[in-house]
Amino acid sequence: MKPIKLQNYLTLIKDDVFWLALKNTLFMWLGHVFIMLILALLLAVTLNSKYVRMKGFFRVVYYLPNVTATVAIALVFGLIFNTDFGILNLLLQKIGIPTIEWLGMDWSKVAIILLVLWRATGWYMVVLLAGLQSINPELYEAAIVDGAHARHLLLYITLPMLKGLLFFCFIIDTIGSFRIFTEPYILTQGGGPANSSLSIIVYLFQTGFQWMKMGYAAALGYAVFILIFLASLAQVKMWGQQTFE
Repeated sequence: MKPIKLQNYLTLIKDDVFWLALKNTLFMWLGHVFIMLILALLLAVTLNSKYVRMKGFFRVVYYLPNVTATVAIALVFGLIFNTDFGILNLLLQKIGIPTIEWLGMDWSKVAIILLVLWRATGWYMVVLLAGLQSINPELYEAAIVDGAHARHLLLYITLPMLKGLLFFCFIIDTIGSFRIFTEPYILTQGGGPANSSLSIIVYLFQTGFQWMKMGYAAALGYAVFILIFLASLAQVKMWGQQTFE
């Protein structure tokens, strides 16, 4: 038997499907990470306010999608995004927007982004809420006495005090986004149509367990590890040192 050596890695470099899957993965990550962190922060600030009642109820409601089975959520969203009878298109038609093929080539990644936003925002909200509750309230009281408004409190106290936690959330979401599997696999039937929503991990799964190319799947696995390591290292170099100073 002829040894393969580095042939799988050379094939990987020339694999157009791999680069398409990487492009899709990056699009789905960048398409939601900043929106999600802003939403999570706004929800955390709102639920940390002394003027909001029934805080426990709303915390459970916002966190509930995170503890619900992702497969079940994806199946439900598949019905919501259905072109012909999905409730989302029905609502859009009510306000004069034409039907959108959410699970088609042009919108499939957007549909996955919306699903990820709905499912994961609650978890980051809880993390940021814990960070908010650890901030000394005397800082806010002193700033209010000096004439600071809500905008100043957010910009000059809340955000600086949460820099480390926001950086942690960004890193965790980056790692999770590079490993995204269930959402595209269930919602778009394995990254379709025509690989328009194919992620790297779905491609790895198909290569190893559907096409039984275990060696090439292993090469894909190492490539994913290197990509996650480099992305995390770049973020630490760019923001980590300033964040924890």
